[in-house]
Amino acid sequence: MYKLLALDLDGTLLNKENKISAQNISAIKQVINGNGIVVLCSARPVNAMIAVIRNTELAYLIRYFISFNGAWIYDRVEEKDLCFTPLSGRDVKVIISLLAEHQFPHHFFTRNNIISSSSHISDYTKYESELFDMEILISDPVNISQRDDIVKVSIVGSTDFIASIADKIDQKFHQQYSLSKTSNHYYEIMSQNISKGSGLHYLCQHLNINAESVVSMGDQENDISMFQFSALGIAMGNASDFVKSHADRVSLDNNQHGVAFTINQLWPL
Repeated sequence: MYKLLALDLDGTLLNKENKISAQNISAIKQVINGNGIVVLCSARPVNAMIAVIRNTELAYLIRYFISFNGAWIYDRVEEKDLCFTPLSGRDVKVIISLLAEHQFPHHFFTRNNIISSSSHISDYTKYESELFDMEILISDPVNISQRDDIVKVSIVGSTDFIASIADKIDQKFHQQYSLSKTSNHYYEIMSQNISKGSGLHYLCQHLNINAESVVSMGDQENDISMFQFSALGIAMGNASDFVKSHADRVSLDNNQHGVAFTINQLWPL
């Protein structure tokens, strides 16, 4: 019997309106009522994840959040971090040099803010600021490199732009940092060995749950590490063929209540 269900948010639990359907909510309650644990896993910060379930029946049913692709693991009941892994000052300096050399549009994340080193704010940065309800702060690169709470850097741009830079950065920095494309418009850099899979592993150790009892669901490349850790990794119907090729199963898409479809198969009434 599976004990833990790890769910990505965007493109998985959330539909195209960024809402959780009544069918998905009912199915998640079904897991929890059967003594299962449901964990939300996202590239979003914790506060933006909590906002997604606020004013829903899940508001006080979800305890654990794996945020920033595994860099921040939070226990909402205890109101404390289980793990928080920011980039070092040295790492931030190296990344800032890379960004300046290639003039990549970007922004930095702390727990509570988005930081830009330029007053010319990208529309993609503005979108995340509005979606996550996070203020954009303007700061110069020297001050940014001296902070101890920069948890990730997002390079942003069009689908073609992100596709054109991803492989090049992977080849140069894959041994130094955790790198992931979280959507067609966002490519993220974090501390080494950070991933949703590593975050899920950490949380399962904390909860004394082994991987054989874990199911994970997602739709993007940053979800593949969860599939690799879990006993059963399930790609959404709206995932790319590449993501689907790394999953054990494929569900319906996020606008067809794919989460509920899978839960009803694995946790029948």
